[in-house]
Amino acid sequence: MKPGRHQAGAVLRLDVLATPLAVARIASILAHRQFDVVTMDIAAPVDGLRRITIEVDTADDVRLQQLVKFLNRSSDVVKVIRLSDDTSHNRRGAFVTVAFPEGRLAEAVAIARAFSAEIVEADRTRCTVFTAAEPARVDDLVKALSGFTIRELVMAAPLRIPRPLRKHTATDRGHTWGQR
Repeated sequence: MKPGRHQAGAVLRLDVLATPLAVARIASILAHRQFDVVTMDIAAPVDGLRRITIEVDTADDVRLQQLVKFLNRSSDVVKVIRLSDDTSHNRRGAFVTVAFPEGRLAEAVAIARAFSAEIVEADRTRCTVFTAAEPARVDDLVKALSGFTIRELVMAAPLRIPRPLRKHTATDRGHTWGQR
């Protein structure tokens, strides 16, 4: 996937039993159903469960529903949740190392600051920038830095967490959030 170009897809969060073959079985289901896995993040086990976040390249809701059914049939899977932009917070981490002619470090620093990114290492002709932001913002940072020579680009799988469901709006019952 090229920076600046999002693929149409879906993100699923699975809670699976922390058994030695659980991840292999999940990967097998995805391969057998011919899903293109864009990213797969596997968390360390907690209380006997392992959380797997999978980004698949499909916008076809019927195929996605079938995949969820197949995953739910697996004895390793405890729960499957589809995480959309509307129902979850979404961030992506990235390191970008750029090279530039001597004397242009200030330009790279200014771009990093404009995107609230951090310079983790720098010298006269090269710097490494780190950011954790919404995927589109990370792509915009990479695009802004592309005026320099990008030596290395490392992007993490998207980090997603469900947004808490709110039962009432701020104007419900004539009170504001946090007040009773």
